[in-house]
Amino acid sequence: MTSSSDQHWVEVTARVAPDDVDAVSDALHEAGAEGVSIEPAIRVDDNADFHYEELDAPSLVRATFPSMAAGAARRALRHRLNALELTAPLPALRFAEVGAHQWSEEWKQFYHVQHIGPRLVVRPSWEPYDPQPGEVVVELDPGTAFGTGQHETTRLCLEALEEEQRGTPDVLDVGAGSGILAIASALLGAGSVRACDNDPDTIAIAIENARLNAVEDRIDFRAGSLPGAPEHGAPMIGVPVLDWPWEEPPRACCDILVANISSTVNLLLLPAFALAIRAGGTVILSGFIARDADEVREAAAALGLTAVRVTGEAEWRCLVARAPLAG
Repeated sequence: MTSSSDQHWVEVTARVAPDDVDAVSDALHEAGAEGVSIEPAIRVDDNADFHYEELDAPSLVRATFPSMAAGAARRALRHRLNALELTAPLPALRFAEVGAHQWSEEWKQFYHVQHIGPRLVVRPSWEPYDPQPGEVVVELDPGTAFGTGQHETTRLCLEALEEEQRGTPDVLDVGAGSGILAIASALLGAGSVRACDNDPDTIAIAIENARLNAVEDRIDFRAGSLPGAPEHGAPMIGVPVLDWPWEEPPRACCDILVANISSTVNLLLLPAFALAIRAGGTVILSGFIARDADEVREAAAALGLTAVRVTGEAEWRCLVARAPLAG
């Protein structure tokens, strides 16, 4: 059997028009990419430290797949992307074989201790840190899973969790990735935490991260997705429905629901989110950019979820919404 350190991967890159980045990224994830990164076109300001201007020009989208044969699999990926309704033609894809170490190890040099909000600290497992009184430290080794705390949407969700979580709420994390949000919630004192992700390999990483933080017994991780609300169709095609002992879809099962996923999937699952949240509970949604914020907020409002605030970092946004009180 080939170990993960010996396994070779294929990096797929494409220049994508700004308005098409979300659609292409979602399609790459759905096609089986283990990771997708977006590098927008920028102009650096030489007269100011750390300042740049994002240009209205194609972004470089990179996706990493387990070893992909040169024939049918690559043609199928091209066909999937060409079938998207895009605002501009998609240039030819570039395929390059890379070793696992090239993308799962070398990035560690850029990942350091991060302070998020007044209390939360995210510490990579390979870096020492002496916590200060009152700090809550999440130790993390994300592996191939999304969720290092480096991405703006992860930080926005962590900030929202720290601000919204009071007492011992029941929390549901949809799209758990590395487990960072579920682990932070458990460390902040949640009464119970459930977390799900479509990818079983990602769930294995999240469980290991929970062990690092000694909260593995307090988080119920499952591979799969929430079932869709009956009046809004079936769950995502090809994604198993979770086997938690809930109604389908689950009703009033959590006080806080957090979902750091794309705008497309947020909109698809919002009806299930609205059913899952208890009266007066909080829904935290991120993974979408500024131009999609109004659509997500309006869709939430149509389901009875009232926007409390929309926060942002760079082009990314996070919606915090409240379910109506009972009565």
